[in-house]
Amino acid sequence: MGADMTEMTRASYQQAASGLLTVQEAVAFLEKEAKTRTLREKLEKFAKGRDLRRLLVDGLMKNHPDMNKDSVERKVRGWLNPSGERSIRRQDAIELCFILGLSLAEADQFVAMISEERLHWRSPEEIVYIFALQRGMDYPDARELMKRTESVLAETKEGRDPDEDSFTPLIRAEVFALGSQDELVDYLRRNAGRLGRFHNYAYRLFMEMIRVLEDPRMDAGEFQLFENEHMTVRDILREYLFGENVLYAKERARASKKAKLSGEEQLILTRIQESIADNWPDETALSKMKSRSMDVTRKVLILLFLATDPGPEDVYDDEEELTPEEVFEDLHTRLDHMLALCGFSAIDPRSPFDWLILYCLCVPDMLDLDARMRDMFREMFGERESGN
Repeated sequence: MGADMTEMTRASYQQAASGLLTVQEAVAFLEKEAKTRTLREKLEKFAKGRDLRRLLVDGLMKNHPDMNKDSVERKVRGWLNPSGERSIRRQDAIELCFILGLSLAEADQFVAMISEERLHWRSPEEIVYIFALQRGMDYPDARELMKRTESVLAETKEGRDPDEDSFTPLIRAEVFALGSQDELVDYLRRNAGRLGRFHNYAYRLFMEMIRVLEDPRMDAGEFQLFENEHMTVRDILREYLFGENVLYAKERARASKKAKLSGEEQLILTRIQESIADNWPDETALSKMKSRSMDVTRKVLILLFLATDPGPEDVYDDEEELTPEEVFEDLHTRLDHMLALCGFSAIDPRSPFDWLILYCLCVPDMLDLDARMRDMFREMFGERESGN
């Protein structure tokens, strides 16, 4: 892990990677001891020692002079509540980049920390904000520039099959080369067909991994899990995305609330369970991701990566046997690399879901990875009995 980790982050990472915790102890650590990063901590990281409350209130009032100051101050107090679990919408996070006076690189880090997704270079709206951040514009001027591009943005359509020239590195280089607002507007107009709100590289990897799981015979040398059996989206959800654990617990919690049960009869997910289960894909979501009517999510990519990765020995075709520590580091590094290529944030030891993933990566043998993940999700969420 990086040398710039805080003490708290390093301690959380070491607990996950130690290999000393049983599954029951790991769940107990997550529920009772893990120090998740609060919204206030995320904001303070980029405040650079300034009076954060005043900076945010003054910035929001400047950007929105028609807003009531009392309501703005109330919003900021909620954000800065040290024990609060508040979140910020992505659009608000982008606005805060301007208020905090962040460079483009800092804004990329900040937005990723808030939303788990870095600034999206193919999104026409975010290209406008990237352009503005790069040139030190303030937020009101960025909004004015956005208005100039509204008709152009409406022409953007999501492509079904991403072309090589619509991937982020090429788009980034082209946007960096733009010299004026007029050039930006013209660029967006000329390239509307190459731009989109969804992640192209994430979609390509998603489809590659889904195809491996749908038809294991495609890679018969490595995947003999379901010989001569075609897996459906429902099968994949059950076998590799732990739908019978996470979605089952969410269904029980909803049913419990709807029935207005009380006391021990009522099932209420803990804060950690809710964090891990948030936006968990169901069969409809996976089908929409396949058809490109919904963007591929970070959680789905991580789970599919672990379900299809053959392990470092097969990746590198190296005859030398790796130690468990080397296998862990290799998997962690390649997972982070995949997330970076797809525009998502790296694995964060202070995120409950990410900590769970780190813990599961630390197994003596790659063949034990699936079993550990299944044990963790079963311990945390229970499991639907066959036939229910």
